[in-house]
Amino acid sequence: MSNAASVISPIHVIVTCANRKTAAVPDELRLGGLKVHSAQQRFPVWAERLATTDCPRVPAIDLYAGEHWHGARALRQTLSSAANLWVCSAGYGLVAADAPLAPYAATFAPGADDSAGSSPTEMREWWRQLTRWNWSAEAGPRSFADLARQNPQGVIIAVLSESYMRACSDDLREAVACLNDREQFAIFGPPNRCTELDEFVVPVTGALRPVVGGSMQALNVRAANHLLRAAGDRFSYSALCKLAQEATEAAAPDPGRRPAGQKLGDDEVREYIRRALAEGRSSATGLLRRLRASGQSCEQARFHALFAAIAGEVQG
Repeated sequence: MSNAASVISPIHVIVTCANRKTAAVPDELRLGGLKVHSAQQRFPVWAERLATTDCPRVPAIDLYAGEHWHGARALRQTLSSAANLWVCSAGYGLVAADAPLAPYAATFAPGADDSAGSSPTEMREWWRQLTRWNWSAEAGPRSFADLARQNPQGVIIAVLSESYMRACSDDLREAVACLNDREQFAIFGPPNRCTELDEFVVPVTGALRPVVGGSMQALNVRAANHLLRAAGDRFSYSALCKLAQEATEAAAPDPGRRPAGQKLGDDEVREYIRRALAEGRSSATGLLRRLRASGQSCEQARFHALFAAIAGEVQG
């Protein structure tokens, strides 16, 4: 894809939604409150609740809150007003930033109270159900593949956490096949976490934190803003990967790392868990084992309680 082509092509940026909302979420719009279990059973009930709720609806861009979403909003300024911002939502599916949504709680984060499933298969099935749901006559494309079919000459940039990458993996691969050139497609996210998509990932790791600032919770979107600003009009996958590599190699050591050999307090464990989740690690047992292997410590019960709380708040 040439630089000139990237300038005139439409740019579509899709960002993982946020757990924090600007409006209170009613109990009936919490996915964890549904008593049925499989996606096939739960989805019709969920869709009916969202369609018939009396809750006031607000544009998606005004519904979400928090550091991650602050960075998502900034992408519009980073890329210019011509860029189209979309949300990858576990409650509504693919939605435009100005789509009117009711406050809800749903996530692809494993282990969270409002998680869409308990296995990768269930998560993928939930996303498939969302792509088939025409919740509004003005909803627009319902999947990454639909977006690519309608804009085969466009640039599609996804900023996704590991759990959302995994849930949408089939759809994302189909989208690439619908574009004129695979160089028009890039995913900002953790590398080596989803083998089906790794060839399309612009790697974002904790090494970039000293460069982009902020917490690990917002690392993906902060890195996307930083690298897209540096890209100018070079939005090809290869160009973005080169910029990510250069930024990572030039980054100073992360001053937030604590020397090994000491017991961590709650705030430090929370930050460790947020960082690990942002890098795509999602097993509490595995994270605790890795923490102890580094020479640091935390009691098992305390770690698991903190992990459960953080997993539910990271993204939804």
